[in-house]
Amino acid sequence: MKEEQEQILKYIGELYAKRRVEKKAGKDITGPEKDDIITAGKRIRKVREKKGMSVDQLAVLTGLTPTYISGIELGESDPYMTEIYEITKALGIELSDLFDKK
Repeated sequence: MKEEQEQILKYIGELYAKRRVEKKAGKDITGPEKDDIITAGKRIRKVREKKGMSVDQLAVLTGLTPTYISGIELGESDPYMTEIYEITKALGIELSDLFDKK
């Protein structure tokens, strides 16, 4: 299980790093990688809402801003893997709940 989580964490880091590079070049990633970003954001929002937690409450638990968290949920922000880890920890879920690949 730990190995799976490490693989997912590595994937997350590479995925968002690639997207940051593409954005600097005036582009954006497409295809399955972009779908993964959108899906992860939707899953974060779904779990947060299911737990009755506001964006502000999640922000307090993670040390991130509400605007940044909203951007992650919408697939617009590019979090670092440590930030995704903090979000999953605050929500009480595993990384694999966001990215069921790899």
